[in-house]
Amino acid sequence: MVVALVGFVGRADAQFTIQRRQPEQRQEVKSDPYKAFGGFVDNKIQNDYYDHAAWLAERRRIRKQRNTLEVQTTFQTSALQFENWTAGGNNTFSGLATIFMRHQYKRNKFASDLTINGRYGINYIDKAPFKNVDEIKIKELLSWDIQRSGWSYSVTINFRTQFADGFVSRTDNTLKSAFMSPGYFDVSGGFTYAPKNAPYKVSLSPIAGNMVSMLDERLYEKGLNGVPAGDKIYSMIGPSVNISYDKHFFKKRLRYRSTLYGFYGLNDLATPPTVRWDNTVDVNLSKYMSIQLYGVFYYLKTASPKPQYQYSATVGLSYKFKNK
Repeated sequence: MVVALVGFVGRADAQFTIQRRQPEQRQEVKSDPYKAFGGFVDNKIQNDYYDHAAWLAERRRIRKQRNTLEVQTTFQTSALQFENWTAGGNNTFSGLATIFMRHQYKRNKFASDLTINGRYGINYIDKAPFKNVDEIKIKELLSWDIQRSGWSYSVTINFRTQFADGFVSRTDNTLKSAFMSPGYFDVSGGFTYAPKNAPYKVSLSPIAGNMVSMLDERLYEKGLNGVPAGDKIYSMIGPSVNISYDKHFFKKRLRYRSTLYGFYGLNDLATPPTVRWDNTVDVNLSKYMSIQLYGVFYYLKTASPKPQYQYSATVGLSYKFKNK
């Protein structure tokens, strides 16, 4: 009976194959490679062999998680041409190029937020060129979280200057400004309040340094922008505040960016504080077309006794890149 049952069931075989990497495809780990490369992950290797390709992929994933890169460029032009037009008019052409870049890095309690803004515009009236927009701004915010309260210790660095020489007017070629003439450099230390996922950051600095430079040999003898004649650098010490705001609206079709900077120099208490407020509104019309509204309020008594204003509204080509 037992023999018959076994014969009815028949014979069953099972085979298991364990594939091992060839010696040239595996590498013995003498130490933890994750730790050797600065601790890219928290997990430690528990075996004697590891997959190098998987390790590189994990490094790329964590690097992308910690780094956020954004680049936005725009270019706008306009032209007006007259030929034998009895009512008269001037042939004009204008162009404006802008670039905005932001890089954010976050690891544990440490964070870095770097922004770069550049604007350069030129126009031609009857074939006579004149630069009317020229500025580059760099801001770096380094912070260290304080027990996840939204507050952090921070250091803020601001730098601002221009690309090319500037002249009084289209008909007056008297040199008025140049690269690093003036140049503005601010360093401040204090505290930053930036709640998680909030679009704003507020940095308060009880002690900050403000420096204005006139490094061009053709200008520093003239005593411009508050720098005494014959000197190349004028510096002040005092408290400062930096407030930034960056938020998208209407399914990311509209974006509003704003920065407010204030500084009060203790060197001369009678001098009013320096204030600069930048505002940018980007409206996405399509993938490569956008409207940009830009406005600046600026008051620096040593440069001008009256407040300065600048604003523009442009339509043109745009390109955006963001890694995540």
